[in-house]
Amino acid sequence: MPSIVDVNVILPLILVQHPHRVMASAWWNGCADESVIFTLPVRMGTLRLLTNRAVMGSGVLSPESAWDSLATLTDDARSVVRDDSPTGLNVVWLRLVRDREPTPNLWTDAWLAAYAEALDCGMVTFDKGYRSFGLAKLQLLGP
Repeated sequence: MPSIVDVNVILPLILVQHPHRVMASAWWNGCADESVIFTLPVRMGTLRLLTNRAVMGSGVLSPESAWDSLATLTDDARSVVRDDSPTGLNVVWLRLVRDREPTPNLWTDAWLAAYAEALDCGMVTFDKGYRSFGLAKLQLLGP
C-alpha cells in the first residue's frame, strides 16, 4: 500500500546520527517499489531543516548538499514524487482543521493527513499527533 511519508521519517534516513535512524531505516528497507510518496511540503520541509543552522548545528548542509541528500531517497525505486492535489483534498483539509485550536504544525499536518485520506493511502510518521485526524491507515513508527 502506498504511503505518504512525513519529514520526521525522512530526516533519520538522511542523518546517520539521528536517534530514529534505526527505526526509520527498518521501515524504509521493508518498502516496496513505488510505495513511498514524497509530497512537495514534505520535500520542502526536509530541505528547510537540513539547511537550518539552528536545527543542524555544525552539520548544516548547503542548499546543493541538502538537495542531493534528499535526491538519494526521491530517486530510489521505492519513491514516488507527487506535486499534484488529489480530487477532494481541500474539502478534507478543511474538515480536518475545523473546530481545532491553532497549533504551529496544524496546517501542514492536516494537509498531509488530508492528502493521505484523499488518495486512500497510508501515512507514515513518528508524530503521535496524527492520531487526532482519525486516519484509517496511519502507521506510527517508534515506541
